[in-house]
Amino acid sequence: MKVSPFLSIAALVFSSEILASHVEDLDVEEPPRRQLRNSYMVDPRSIILKGNHGDQTWANTRALGGGLRHDWTNLRDPKKMSTHANVIDFYQNPKDACERPVRHDLNIFRVEMPNSGLGSSFHLWARYLCHAYDRKAVLVVEPNEHILGQTPTGFLWNDSRYCGSHDSPLSCYFGPHESLRACDFSKSEKADLLKDVPIHKFSFSDPIVGGDSVQGCTFIDKNRENTANFPHEVPPGVSMREHNAHIVDEYKSTISFWYAAAMEFLFQKVNPIVISAAHRQLLAMFDRGIVPANMVTVHIRWGDKAKEMTLVGIEEYIKATKQIIGEGWDTKPQHIYVASEDDRAISDFSINMPKNWKVYSSGPTVKKPENGPSNQAELNEGQDGLEALAALLVSLEANKYVLTTQSNWSRLINELRKGIIHQRCGECTTMIDVSPGEA
Repeated sequence: MKVSPFLSIAALVFSSEILASHVEDLDVEEPPRRQLRNSYMVDPRSIILKGNHGDQTWANTRALGGGLRHDWTNLRDPKKMSTHANVIDFYQNPKDACERPVRHDLNIFRVEMPNSGLGSSFHLWARYLCHAYDRKAVLVVEPNEHILGQTPTGFLWNDSRYCGSHDSPLSCYFGPHESLRACDFSKSEKADLLKDVPIHKFSFSDPIVGGDSVQGCTFIDKNRENTANFPHEVPPGVSMREHNAHIVDEYKSTISFWYAAAMEFLFQKVNPIVISAAHRQLLAMFDRGIVPANMVTVHIRWGDKAKEMTLVGIEEYIKATKQIIGEGWDTKPQHIYVASEDDRAISDFSINMPKNWKVYSSGPTVKKPENGPSNQAELNEGQDGLEALAALLVSLEANKYVLTTQSNWSRLINELRKGIIHQRCGECTTMIDVSPGEA
């Protein structure tokens, strides 16, 4: 995977600008809260989802010796989180936020949840978070008005079986660290707090949150203005093409860097229903839910992605898998978790792989891949959202990954790999990108 030399520069600039006056505030202790929302404070051991092995609770899965290696319900540990995720957490959860409405001095950036694919929705959310950071504001996410007619949460991917009406569209799957939900505001308090705050809605014409990039966000776009348009604007001995290539490389690295920190922040507290769904998937695939130590995650993005990019053939995925396994790929038992919404991809991989490999898969697949996952999620009232997030956590049980980062879902896997898994396992993970889309 190519890493731009400008990545360290972006990190240095970000850290020096933000941490200089606030690093002493990054305490290990949880900031004081008025009250946590009951929608999150559910004993995970009481959550039961029906699976192929009958009713299995989270606790039972753990008792069998299996389950996820990390407690995704509580990864908030400033000593283990990256500096930049800590900085995001600092601004998104100011210690006195719950008392600020009385003084009306809480800076808020308010947006509507996008109506998009699940991976795309998370990355659009990260763009909104960038704008909030730029303004030293708390990001508050509101339901999507178009989706409200289909689901009370205003988010296409919320499973209607478990997700009721909440303050934030993300509250069903994630803890109260986002959207100022840690404060138990009454409806009147919240209405008073937000009455003069405009809601930004994603559109390509919106000057703040529109377009294909994080337009107007200083952290991301701070170097774009240095792009040269004429030969005299570049240093002697450097071509305009070479100069601009460096700017583009830095931009790609910076936005990738931001996304990784944003996902690390968001996934620091995943709600129990997602964990239980992941454990159910593990039990359906593996004996006692125990993941093989040498499992490799391969994400194959086919389906409707052909509308946006040239699809990578199955032989390339198998070649890359052999490469990342290394010695013994053809002689020792290998366990491959194929993450894909396209049944054809899972089938083709299974047919063409070496005979000593075994394939596993979980999560939703699209009956008509050309229609895309979003259409199916709408039809099954968001059930695919819960199952996809559970499968995401399952995919992160591997230490070796074959991805295609032209896909939002592969980028999401990679961001969580870098921001959470890699940092907590002694830098044990590796990745091969068969179709690079990020630096």
